[in-house]
Amino acid sequence: MENAYFVPTQAGADKLKELTARGVKVRVLTNSRSSNDVIAVHAGYSKYRVERLEAGVELHEVRADSARVQQTLFSTDSKAGLHTKAAVFDGAAIFVGSFNLDPRSANLNPEIGLYVESPELARRLTAFLNEGVSLKNSYGLELDDNGSILWKSEENGEIVTFTSDPGSTLGQRFTTGIIATLPVEGQL
Repeated sequence: MENAYFVPTQAGADKLKELTARGVKVRVLTNSRSSNDVIAVHAGYSKYRVERLEAGVELHEVRADSARVQQTLFSTDSKAGLHTKAAVFDGAAIFVGSFNLDPRSANLNPEIGLYVESPELARRLTAFLNEGVSLKNSYGLELDDNGSILWKSEENGEIVTFTSDPGSTLGQRFTTGIIATLPVEGQL
């Protein structure tokens, strides 16, 4: 799945863990700290990253310099930001819509989506999603031996590894950490 604002809460994290325990492959592409335009949403997402990785969820975060999603109509210096909300189920069905996987979309905003059972559309959307998780366009998240997150990406044909949110400042990471401790998840 590809979802711009991915804050599935503890209940959602538990469901993802249940799915992976049953052998279901779950792969998510969402915004990185540097590509996310809403720091509070990133804070809500980031506090569940380790738990999701431990559960076997494959996490990817879009790079702010991703040519795939970069909007350059008015500037060649624009920052990429993911806005897609789409998912493929079992290679046979898709969901595309305005629904973010976050409490705000679930409880506050009027959202719509289209669920279509079509292996052909599923194949096409899978190809699109595969392009997004390419390490040229995203960071692949992994856990190191100590349980800390590593971000891996490809730059100039070489795999590079980051030990903190790539493209973010210490101040941004500090602010994200503070917001993650606040009881605002239901509003994200």
